[in-house]
Amino acid sequence: MNSLKRIMVGLDLTEMDDTLIRYTAFLCSISEIEHVYFIHAEKSLDIPDEVLESMPNGMPADEKLRTALVEKVGHYFGPDSRVQVEVQVVEGSPLKELLHLSKDNQIDLVVVGRKFRMRGSGVLAQKILRNGRVSVLFVPENEDTVLSHIMVSVDFSDYSLMALERMLNSTLLRPDVRITCLHVYQVPTGYITLGISYEDFDERMQGFARNKFEQVLDRFPALKDRATLRLVKQENEDDVGELIMVEAKRAKADMLVIGAKGKSAAALFVLGSTTEKILRYNDDVPMIVYKKEQEEIGFLDALLGND
Repeated sequence: MNSLKRIMVGLDLTEMDDTLIRYTAFLCSISEIEHVYFIHAEKSLDIPDEVLESMPNGMPADEKLRTALVEKVGHYFGPDSRVQVEVQVVEGSPLKELLHLSKDNQIDLVVVGRKFRMRGSGVLAQKILRNGRVSVLFVPENEDTVLSHIMVSVDFSDYSLMALERMLNSTLLRPDVRITCLHVYQVPTGYITLGISYEDFDERMQGFARNKFEQVLDRFPALKDRATLRLVKQENEDDVGELIMVEAKRAKADMLVIGAKGKSAAALFVLGSTTEKILRYNDDVPMIVYKKEQEEIGFLDALLGND
């Protein structure tokens, strides 16, 4: 079952748009994506003159913007493209409009830019992740169109297994794509009371993770010939987000995949989840954050737990 048929790309009229359009075209070329919506949302369509100077005259502001975006998209999606492409310019709160359109169009994945040096804060991208129930792909500004190695952060929870399953069903996995399942583990301080040495308990934790990974391979046979397990120990002062990104870069992963919990409106104000920690350190690697559809957790659960 293809879980990646309809995607939406958020454009903001900056140089980031070229990266997003190019990377989206690349994803379409290696998968079975059927429909792509390119969306630009403006709070007000009273566009500054300098923005409209190079655009066709005699048109309303939204049509001028749309015409310019259609031309830009057309460089990557020609008339013979098998993918259905729509370009829309809408007026209103960018966050509300993008979330509304993602729901109305039954979007499987929202593609947004992850800015580091380019103009613009990139805050909207994170707001979509925090406020929406849709899965999000963050594309760095300097990304190349390569996908031969995917790293999936796995803690063996339902959420990480959901992310694995969604990735397997996305048609992004060509036969030559390798998968590394990264598991970050800790040695519990309780080993002292059990009369077991730190080294012995460390070995036991690694053995536990390997056993769980074998269960994952049994559940998803398609992983057996292409997936490997990578274990990384988290010491007391280590930031899990930094650890995951260090390993992703060390392994030269072309994409990072994680599964995240949904949050209720009240819980959205709680910071510090594993997802947000990874985003804090990730300026280089495309990252898909998969969410369970129609799920949200309450304030207390978000306060006490991590993604």
